Amino acid sequence: MKYNCDKFIIKEIKHKNIEALQLENHIIKIIVIPSLGGKIASFYRKDKDFELLYENKYEKYIKPNLYDFFEKYDASGFDDAFPTIDTCKVKYGEEEIIYPDHGEIWTGNFNYQIVEDKIILTYTSKILDYSYEKKTYIEDDKLIINYKIINKGKYNLPCIWAMHCLVKCEEDMEIIFPKGCSKILNVHDSEYLGTIGKVHSYPKTISCKGDIYYLNRVFPKSYNKTEKYYVKGELQEGKCGIYYPSKKILYSIDFPKEKLPYLGFWVTEGGFRGDYNCALEPTNGYYDDIDIAKNNNKLKILEPKEELNFYIRLQLKSI
Repeated sequence: MKYNCDKFIIKEIKHKNIEALQLENHIIKIIVIPSLGGKIASFYRKDKDFELLYENKYEKYIKPNLYDFFEKYDASGFDDAFPTIDTCKVKYGEEEIIYPDHGEIWTGNFNYQIVEDKIILTYTSKILDYSYEKKTYIEDDKLIINYKIINKGKYNLPCIWAMHCLVKCEEDMEIIFPKGCSKILNVHDSEYLGTIGKVHSYPKTISCKGDIYYLNRVFPKSYNKTEKYYVKGELQEGKCGIYYPSKKILYSIDFPKEKLPYLGFWVTEGGFRGDYNCALEPTNGYYDDIDIAKNNNKLKILEPKEELNFYIRLQLKSI
């Protein structure tokens, strides 16, 4: 089915082996998969013939089950990590609940409807009392998602939301952290950046090998490594991105720093399954795991009947 909106077209399509929605205007084309947590599978700028996202490298998608491990599946595109990134046990009322790896949403089968030029994706949790909604639409060269998460239960809901948007790496790309970033916190044991908890200056530091290490660049895929680090402390602005000089494309992310005050960065330079991608990860938890964020006093507690509302705006700008 095809929906003609004021400034773009929405179509129901088959993407690989799975039902999907395509949003398209004169500049960009987006593919959304409702049955995989509303995954954004493609963000394509037409005039530049440029695909931003790291796409599924397999011939088909396999539907995960709740509590499956994220790394066993396609690990592609833009997923939402909620209510955690790392699996953990959480006290919820009088019960102890296990939060799944990378959260529940990426495995969720979302309902959708098209209302006033927006795709409204909705989901009700299978393990906790919350509802999850995202309104998705496009404007010129931008993809906009408005989120609404409601705690419908009677207990506090400890939660981390993180943007898990895997984009293609290119050796000449430049990572743009928010203004004011001068230090990063390493959260992944690394032969280059050291042990978890080691702090480095940004944008360049000295690696454990004694060499200059540029934290705003990526290594070639042949290095066969992975890294993860966070901007140390709270952000001064809700803006970050990546510049692709060979394509003359600026990928930018805008988000409310009051709701998402932290930023992580993950990169696999061949070290995870041979993949070459990275992700800037705005989040409301510092970092990754409910217990760690709680111990850091940087954890969101969604109180009974409370709503968590925020937006993510992605842009592919021609420079």
